[in-house]
Amino acid sequence: MKLASLSAEQAPPISVPLRFFIAAPVFLALVALLLAMVGGNPFAELHSPAQIAATHQVTLGFMAMVMLGAIQQLLPVVIGSPMPASRLVAWLTFLPLIAGTLSLSAGFMLGKPALLNLSWPLLGLAFLVFIAASLTSLARATAKNATKTALLLSILSLAGAVTLGMLLARGYAVGLPLPYARLAAAHISLALGGWVLLLIIGVSYQVVPMFQLTPNYPKWLTAGLAPAIIVTLLLNLVLLIPESAPYWARFIAEGIFWSLACCFAVVTLRLQSQRRRRVPDAPLSFFRLGMLSLLLAALFSLAALILPAASDQLRTLSALVFLLGFALSLIQGMLYKVVPFLVWFHLFRGGISTGIPNMKNIIPEPWMWRHLWLHGGTLLAALLAPWWNVAAWLIMLGLLLQGALLGYAVFTGIAVYRRTLKRIEQAAT
Repeated sequence: MKLASLSAEQAPPISVPLRFFIAAPVFLALVALLLAMVGGNPFAELHSPAQIAATHQVTLGFMAMVMLGAIQQLLPVVIGSPMPASRLVAWLTFLPLIAGTLSLSAGFMLGKPALLNLSWPLLGLAFLVFIAASLTSLARATAKNATKTALLLSILSLAGAVTLGMLLARGYAVGLPLPYARLAAAHISLALGGWVLLLIIGVSYQVVPMFQLTPNYPKWLTAGLAPAIIVTLLLNLVLLIPESAPYWARFIAEGIFWSLACCFAVVTLRLQSQRRRRVPDAPLSFFRLGMLSLLLAALFSLAALILPAASDQLRTLSALVFLLGFALSLIQGMLYKVVPFLVWFHLFRGGISTGIPNMKNIIPEPWMWRHLWLHGGTLLAALLAPWWNVAAWLIMLGLLLQGALLGYAVFTGIAVYRRTLKRIEQAAT
């Protein structure tokens, strides 16, 4: 994507995405505090209330917070179709998402059905508003490209994941007779394999060539990858419903899914090796760590299929590596590029032609490198946490410090934006 192709006049106010970005790091710190309150090793017991609560703090409080904010900026600027009532959509998404995430996590953590019963309408409102506005924006868009296709499939996956999540929360709250294990597996598959992976793929088609100065993704991949992943996910869901589905069919379907995910990771790493600028770059290193983590998550999941006796432990490791290694690495790396870009873009959009800071100077790069090393250490601790109690405390400390570092970075970007505006306004008077 070239800068000239951006639709500056379609962009929402900078406050729309930044309110999501500044809130997200708080939830990383809350995850650490929540796990510390449990005592012992919350990673040693599979599917414990603490694990479920912490997972939703990460997926909803951090990941969804950033992703919802990013899409509200991405759709108007890249796809060229503004969201309807962008300010109203932002508030009706932002506030219920915070309240619903806190209610859901507290409900699991404290075993309070009333909090679970409060959480699902709040989260339902947040995602219903966002999904409706996003689909309206995509329907109005005249652009036809791989990013639009991936975003559409991602948002449809999100709709399915949210529907199942609301049903599960309601079921846990009032004791509905549901096949919880299978519904939870389908919920996770649509949320992580559909919503998260497809969104990252669609954004990467634009972000990787633009910010990392690589060649474009090959057309054979952009044309077929996202549709192939969604078809494979639907096949997995169909095989998940009947208990009598043959094991070999599930093995093949899951193997195809992870092969497609690995294809994306390998192609991205290859493109990064061909980048025009060879200077070390912290956000790029976050991205590379994420791609390597996706390959490792695939390895753990495929090993779980081959070694049923160790399936639970291997799938736990796969989920940890996917969330902390793949999703968090890429989201944090993208934020370190997107926040400076937004500051520059919105100053430039405002008609300012002089005095705009260079994007490289908006967030100090040494902070990015410190964050990268801290994140790598946290990921390494996650691989050891199920068996080593000390590693669980290292994860908590790592997430707490990462939340502080990322929050500082986003706040720095906001401060630079405000200072620049004030300085230019004073110079004009």
